[in-house]
Amino acid sequence: MKFYDREKEIKKLRSFKDPFIIAVVGRRRVGKTRLVMESFPECIYLFASEEKSEKALSGEWVERIREGIYIPHMEKIDRIIEYLVKTQDRVIFIDEVQNLEKINPAIISRIQRILDENRDRARVIFCGSYVSMVNRMFTSSKSPLFGRTDMVLFLKELDFRTVREICRDMGIGFKDSIVFYSIFGGMPRYYELLEKSGEKRPERFIKEMFFDDLAPLKYEGSLVLRNEFGGEYRTYFSIMEAISSGKSTLTEISDYVGIKPQSISKYIAALKDDLDLIYRKVPVTEDERRSKMGRYFIKNNFYSFWFRFVHRNYSLMEEGNYGRVYEKTILSLSDHTARVFEDIIRDIVRERMDFDTVGSWWNRRGDEIDIVALNEKKKEILFGEVKWRNRPIACNVIDELMEKKELVKWHNEDRKEKFLIVSKAGFTKKCIEKMDSEGIMHWDLGDVERMLS
Repeated sequence: MKFYDREKEIKKLRSFKDPFIIAVVGRRRVGKTRLVMESFPECIYLFASEEKSEKALSGEWVERIREGIYIPHMEKIDRIIEYLVKTQDRVIFIDEVQNLEKINPAIISRIQRILDENRDRARVIFCGSYVSMVNRMFTSSKSPLFGRTDMVLFLKELDFRTVREICRDMGIGFKDSIVFYSIFGGMPRYYELLEKSGEKRPERFIKEMFFDDLAPLKYEGSLVLRNEFGGEYRTYFSIMEAISSGKSTLTEISDYVGIKPQSISKYIAALKDDLDLIYRKVPVTEDERRSKMGRYFIKNNFYSFWFRFVHRNYSLMEEGNYGRVYEKTILSLSDHTARVFEDIIRDIVRERMDFDTVGSWWNRRGDEIDIVALNEKKKEILFGEVKWRNRPIACNVIDELMEKKELVKWHNEDRKEKFLIVSKAGFTKKCIEKMDSEGIMHWDLGDVERMLS
């Protein structure tokens, strides 16, 4: 697959004058290795496998390096790095650097000494996938590598616009691009698999990737996250499963997992602050620090999908009931995609409209509004509903929104109200006439696609 986006990241990496030491941090599958290779195609690439001893890994590195340049036999990682730093002008790229600490914790201190002694000529890029571990290696004052880097680049997922471009180049329509994005998020690796498969229908690709004895992504979430979570991975997995299933409050998560709220808080904090896997949201009209209405959501679309539909149904799949799990998944896929579609629309509102804060709103009674956006200076408020349905929206959606907006307490005496309704399947003729007469903005999928162009 061709290389998409990342122009800003490449420009930033190439902007550093020699010498430099850079760390690139991000989750597996997000495209860190490809980014560095695109930025420095002549680099010396060294992959740190966690499954080997230092001596075995050193032998592998020496053998690989000898394919291009001479290097004497060495049995220590730091000696190899020292030799390359002193004799080569090329960038040295060490991938999955956190594994060196697993092989031997002393290796990192030895590397630190080499870098300190050769600071005037080192051109080294470290790359790591386990976010909490790599963060600690480069940003903790207790780590030997703290303060040694010129930059720590945190690589995020591709945004939906870029995913849409990828899908369009594969001949995939806009609607199915949204479905694919709701499943795989902005992780380039999964779109490489999609391109290789030649499949353009989300339902068929889901079955191929997840619901079969030989499905390549059946255990993907576990493979990627188990090392992040460590010995308590079962508890973390249960929490992620709860959130993916719609259990979004601390009490709901606690009841689902079977751990008291006061005990589960430390796991929630780790998932949110250390691992950056979940986030907390409050109604847009409330203070985030003070509100007791917080809900938790999974940041990554792939993990949200995997925990909800795959991990949750492992027992059935181990019994060979792949067909049943697949049917359950397809029945609920629209609900899963609807949440992601709402996020896409909120992003468009942030970019294209004049509002300071964009979010959603709910109360304890169960009333919810998909989009509420605020402009404090102008005292303007936008109320919006987003529907991922297969049938056109009728006038009752307008009536329901008008009822719910009265529940939102924000400058009620003198606020200026705007309205937006978004529908995957469009609107009935009567509904369009009513929205036009009342000045209500309305977008169908064609409108959304044009706004993202």
